[in-house]
Amino acid sequence: MIPPVPTRAFTIRKIADAAGVGVEAVRYYQRRGLLHEPQRVAGGFREYSADDVQRLRFIKRAQELGFSLDDVAELVSLSAERDQVHVREVTRRRAAEIRERIGRLEAMASALEGLVSCCARAPQSQACPIIAALTTDPVAEAPAGGPQVRLRTASGAERPAHADAVEH
Repeated sequence: MIPPVPTRAFTIRKIADAAGVGVEAVRYYQRRGLLHEPQRVAGGFREYSADDVQRLRFIKRAQELGFSLDDVAELVSLSAERDQVHVREVTRRRAAEIRERIGRLEAMASALEGLVSCCARAPQSQACPIIAALTTDPVAEAPAGGPQVRLRTASGAERPAHADAVEH
């Protein structure tokens, strides 16, 4: 009996495992047009190639570096054209967005640290300043002499984080 010839074909489970993603991610990338959906072969399975594994690894690595799936699609299309200038432009744009996000995250961390500081100074008999800051109407003014901690909303706007119960 002749042994079967080894194939380089992958099932969806094997391609997902080889690329370090889930099967649902593979299907999602197919729906988004980032990965083709191969024809079914004997037995009803779809066979993926080593190139498909490379594409999945590219998508995963790009996402790890902060690229959105829209960016990934653009990079995939640019890779066929070998348009390095445009690829650099997309990458610079993503880097700037990440730096902006880092700035917002640092501001959020500072606001939270300010709340922790207010809480540490608050008497135990008073309401928790952190809870008060999170439940206070953002358009209300901070009490005179109250802490001037500011929170950044999801949209990037700042608002005072009132800790009405804190006395200095």
